[in-house]
Amino acid sequence: MNAPLASSFDRLEQQRTYFSAWVANAPAAAQYRQPGSNQWSAAQVLFHLALVDQQVVTALEKRIASGKPLRPLRFKAKVRAFLLKWALRLPIKFKAPPAVREVPDTVNVSEVVQEWQTTRSRLQALLEAYPAQELDKEAFFHPRAGMLSLPQTLQFLEDHTEHHRRQMQRLLP
Repeated sequence: MNAPLASSFDRLEQQRTYFSAWVANAPAAAQYRQPGSNQWSAAQVLFHLALVDQQVVTALEKRIASGKPLRPLRFKAKVRAFLLKWALRLPIKFKAPPAVREVPDTVNVSEVVQEWQTTRSRLQALLEAYPAQELDKEAFFHPRAGMLSLPQTLQFLEDHTEHHRRQMQRLLP
């Protein structure tokens, strides 16, 4: 795996293990407590994070398996990725895109932790096989930011998880 990808993957893994342990080690009542109507519990936030990872990895796998040549990353895409990065750092709430908005009322935390680990193993395999000459090409379509390169996609996953840290701190102080 190329060094920048390995570094990004290591940070993602640190986040995954931290968030997974954070929720799994909390008392069950705290895991499932919703602060208000239409607000997620810590278990549901964990489910959402794992679901986003799963959908990103699946989209990347499909894009690569299609065999279609990846287009060079355009300047506009770089600007949109930068704006996405900074938007996720702001302490404001965003409505999740429809594909990842729905979370079940009841979440089995241990299953989510295992599924997230499986998704990350798939991501690791993808990163290990990803050609270095494709790193500056459009690889993933983000519903709000448009096309992202693979390094930008990994940065999005990291920033997205961090965006939910404040929410998790309120749910599991």
